[in-house]
Amino acid sequence: MKPAVDFIHTADLHLGSRIQINKEYKDLKTKDYNDAVYNSFKKIVDDAIETDVDFVLIAGDIFDSDSRSVRATRFFVEQSQRLDRKNIDIYMINGNHDPYRNEGELLNLPKNVHICDSEQPSCFIVHRDDRLIARILGQSYRSSSENRKMSTYYTADDQRVYNIALLHTQLDLNNKNYVPVSKVDLLKKSSIDYWALGHIHKKQIINGKNPYIIYPGIPQGRDMGEVGPGGYFMVHLEPDNCYYDFKKVSDYVYRRFEVDLDKIEINNISDLHKLLKKELDEFYQTLSKDIKGYIIRIILKGKIKIYELLQEQEEEITEDILNNLSSLYLNRVPSLFINGIVNRSSKYIENMEELIKKDPFFKGFFNFLEELKNDEEEIKKLKNDLGRIWNSKVDIENKDPQEFQLDEQIFTELFEQSKFLIMKEFIERRDL
Repeated sequence: MKPAVDFIHTADLHLGSRIQINKEYKDLKTKDYNDAVYNSFKKIVDDAIETDVDFVLIAGDIFDSDSRSVRATRFFVEQSQRLDRKNIDIYMINGNHDPYRNEGELLNLPKNVHICDSEQPSCFIVHRDDRLIARILGQSYRSSSENRKMSTYYTADDQRVYNIALLHTQLDLNNKNYVPVSKVDLLKKSSIDYWALGHIHKKQIINGKNPYIIYPGIPQGRDMGEVGPGGYFMVHLEPDNCYYDFKKVSDYVYRRFEVDLDKIEINNISDLHKLLKKELDEFYQTLSKDIKGYIIRIILKGKIKIYELLQEQEEEITEDILNNLSSLYLNRVPSLFINGIVNRSSKYIENMEELIKKDPFFKGFFNFLEELKNDEEEIKKLKNDLGRIWNSKVDIENKDPQEFQLDEQIFTELFEQSKFLIMKEFIERRDL
């Protein structure tokens, strides 16, 4: 019988990058910001040593840049040496941000670091106490884009041990930039027990049974496109099962914070300040104290009487709100940073709800829009009718300026705004 294997699966460390923060805070806690990405990897190494795992897997983008900074390389070497002293090896592939360097790295890497080749798949044999316990396959990127179907050539005929594959991919057969492959393709590789994926910065369990297909996400988010706590997977693989536990390691967490402006009557900017302060105080009480800081984007929603004022002076009002609120939560644990305000409010129309209830035309039209919102087929047609500007597969690495790369949440918000604007236009035209 195969012996159980314990390992860490991480990816997308992006050493050499740092988290993005509003300019209001540029002079505060600079060292913490600069070190956040590094500290997330240090925590992973700490956990690897404490739990005495068999090995560590890194599925690409160890470094943020092809050129590699000296600081980032030095840090990686130092952390790898810590693992080497405990006889823990690292098996890794290079991704689109840090493609394979034929000339070698800036510094000599410790002997426990094993990098998969870029020209053909590499295969590493892992032993524990002189017993073969796993086989690790992988292939690195040659450049910042990679159109080869690498997984096709991953072969592991011997299934008496666990076969684990590293792959840095968008998991999209039509994406020719980041190893075109589909979930179905990976499932067909029956000789592979665990697919350790990288590239997508959000943790995802693509397949929760053998062959396991998992993205750990980015350990430390760096902007509002990487919301939520980051971490890695601690994996325990045994003959008939696999246990994977997500471990959080990010010091700073990005969050969206929605404020419903319908809660109180807002007649001026002072009322808006009062509501935001109250909502932020309540929100702060829900935050975990295990995190150093939260970086939030405030989303203003709901109907408001001063809608036109917000539209006309949005930049000045936003700056005024930031100036008044930005310093209120800095000296607490955790800290709270406001990284921007987005106005998605709509104009308050008096007696609109009553009108919708009593007027047959408005009631029918409102009900039609509600049914449309919940009709998956019609929504699919609507997206198709939008044509090339709509792209539901967000590709943060290769944005097309002719496309809106929107996720489902933003699409829903736009639908709601559009619904209100149509109703508002009907009401105002009828009053003429």
